[in-house]
Amino acid sequence: MLRFEDKVVLITGAASGIGRASVERMASEGATLACVDVQNEAVELAAKQARALGAEALALVCDVSDPKAVRHAIASTVSEFGRLDSLCNIAGILHFDNTHELPLEKWNQILAVNLTGTFLMCQAALPHLLEGGGNIVNMSSTAALAGHPWTAAYSASKGGVLGLTRTLAIEYGKQGLRANAVCPGSVSTPMHQVFQLPEGADPKLLERILPLDEFRGPEVAAAVVAFLASEDAAHVNGEQIRVDGGTLS
Repeated sequence: MLRFEDKVVLITGAASGIGRASVERMASEGATLACVDVQNEAVELAAKQARALGAEALALVCDVSDPKAVRHAIASTVSEFGRLDSLCNIAGILHFDNTHELPLEKWNQILAVNLTGTFLMCQAALPHLLEGGGNIVNMSSTAALAGHPWTAAYSASKGGVLGLTRTLAIEYGKQGLRANAVCPGSVSTPMHQVFQLPEGADPKLLERILPLDEFRGPEVAAAVVAFLASEDAAHVNGEQIRVDGGTLS
């Protein structure tokens, strides 16, 4: 199945987790890939793995919260491959804190990467995506859809991503652009593996964010990213898809 043959896809957060799984999934389906991440060596490895799967791949180091770096990443992708068909914003950071103890600096950092970074990538990519009827897949979270303890900044940022996604879908839909979001939950990634309960936290609150069956690997979310970025989702626009094992059902 080569749904991405002759398609250029840029994936942020490509070095690990859902981003890395999305690189591998789309490489296996024929995509030409721009792998973007702030981790130099790890993003090079992601691009190398994509090439091993038969894809043409470019590794780009970029802090998505830096407007200049974002513009450079988009320009480098278009310069290298001549076009951009799909933007998958998967880069993100997470930290668990009691809200009354959350430092403003950490709040600003999480919003800068998760929300502002998504906005900056979309803004820089839009002129190129509109040239060929491209699409955007943004990474939100079940934390945007229901109360998650200890994640005030993360939940706020991911809720903002949903609002941004819907706005893009409506604003540019008649020009041929699609914009959708994935809302993972109970997906095991390096970001979640460092989870620690804040001091004094009630562990019973964890029951609110556990799946009905078990945690799954990032490939389950990558499969939905690939669907939304492909022509199989040609009639899907402004949508959010939960990938959470029934957590919020």
